[in-house]
Amino acid sequence: MRLSKINYYLDFVVYPIAIAVLAAVSLERGNRWLDAQWFGACVAGAGAWTLLEYWLHRIALHKIRYFVPMHALHHRKPLDFVGTPTWLSLSVLTGAIFLPAWRIVGFTIASGLTAGVMIGYLWYGLIHHGIHHYRGRSMPPYLERSRVRHLRHHYSPRRGNFGVTTSLWDHAFGTAIEP
Repeated sequence: MRLSKINYYLDFVVYPIAIAVLAAVSLERGNRWLDAQWFGACVAGAGAWTLLEYWLHRIALHKIRYFVPMHALHHRKPLDFVGTPTWLSLSVLTGAIFLPAWRIVGFTIASGLTAGVMIGYLWYGLIHHGIHHYRGRSMPPYLERSRVRHLRHHYSPRRGNFGVTTSLWDHAFGTAIEP
């Protein structure tokens, strides 16, 4: 959906704060075993985000009738401020990941897992924004490779390259669009 400039950039403010709060609340005890569990869950969450990103993009944004028109707007106008409102993404991550995980595995792992997914989501937002809006003379190599791969997703007649932060899942599921 089309967002105001403030709402578009709000993720880049709210998510670092949410991640910091989850980390601070979980790590303030100073218990090394719980800290290790939190960091392990955080790494697992960041890794899980890459698969979640792939499937959300491939299925939700390209096949589910409700989301397709909103995502098509991004394909038609890639420089517009199109995205998910922060209140909605934060609510979904809280309701779908944090609360069930807290109930099943406890606060420490739930907060680490959620922080990891949020880190992945924030990284996705930064990379996707950089792909479409960065106009510097030289891009960092990772961003340039991501940009070239993602622009194939936008402009190839084939459907593919659904991963923005990594091509791993496109290669694993046979949706990589090679040059």
